[in-house]
Amino acid sequence: MTAGCDSYAWSELFDQIFSATPWPMLMLGEDGTVLGASDEGHKWLRPCNSWGDTPLRERAAHYVSVLRGSTSWLTPQEAESVRTLPSGASAHERIHVRRTAWGACLTIVDQTDVRRLQTMDIQSARLAALGFMVAGVCHEVTNPLTSLHSIVQILQSEKHVDKELLDKGLSNIAINVKRLLDVSRRLVKFSRVDDEPRVRFAVDDAIEEALSVLHQSGSLREVELSHKLDPTATVFGNTGQICEIFLNLFVNAVQAMGGKGRLNIATRSAGQMLEVLVSDTGPGVRADAIVRIFEPFFTTKAGTHGTGLGLAISTEIAHEHGGTLELRQTSPHGASFCVTLPKERL
Repeated sequence: MTAGCDSYAWSELFDQIFSATPWPMLMLGEDGTVLGASDEGHKWLRPCNSWGDTPLRERAAHYVSVLRGSTSWLTPQEAESVRTLPSGASAHERIHVRRTAWGACLTIVDQTDVRRLQTMDIQSARLAALGFMVAGVCHEVTNPLTSLHSIVQILQSEKHVDKELLDKGLSNIAINVKRLLDVSRRLVKFSRVDDEPRVRFAVDDAIEEALSVLHQSGSLREVELSHKLDPTATVFGNTGQICEIFLNLFVNAVQAMGGKGRLNIATRSAGQMLEVLVSDTGPGVRADAIVRIFEPFFTTKAGTHGTGLGLAISTEIAHEHGGTLELRQTSPHGASFCVTLPKERL
């Protein structure tokens, strides 16, 4: 207890506060010491949703670790917490920090059920979107299947297949099978909601992770890269999914430029939202493709490059995070896409 404080008086006050709120609460002193916890003392005054869990006093260090600020427990704020319960399940909580005469009060609001319902809603939305995509699957797989059928018939009709024809036939079969597998994998991945919890992270970290994938593949060897970062640009979401948005955009840009050109990436604040502009120096998007570019299975790439699902899936991920993905500008000198995401709630 801080100097000059009457321990008994504070204890009486804490009991009154604890009995009046349904949520678990921690009282911290100016130095971060735990002065009181709502699951201690008279159990009939305590909220029952903490029973069976680790005592609040033992959780204090974890809660303080997710807060922001030089003296985080004295900085009024709200923060997200994900803990592993003794049972092995995950607990999602929102921490509310308020300054008080004795130091600070931390209120812990359980959001596990809310997050579970949100996940179910996302799953339902994805399955609904998948239903629309499936309508295009039949047309999408018809071409490679027709090609496979023709090749097999040709090879079967030849009594003595020469090596050149056999090699050409097998190569064609491999290309078409790969295309079918690509479509199948992307659809399966899109229909399944990632179990990775949502966390607070810098959006530029997700951008750098996506760029590192392209660096490792050698795709950026002849691409001039410019990335303007914003250290304050943080979001709350699934890092893997946000990274996939940028990876899809970067791959499209590099392919549009034929592996040579300039890729510009700029992160900036736009009111309550964050914007990430991704621009290239390719030929731009054809006028007849602008209205269809985000449709599932629509692709401007010739041959077997791409499944036409990248931008469609990226758009759904952006929407699930409360944001958008749009074609901001296009010309014969390049295209510019914009990813908009809500700033992290303070």
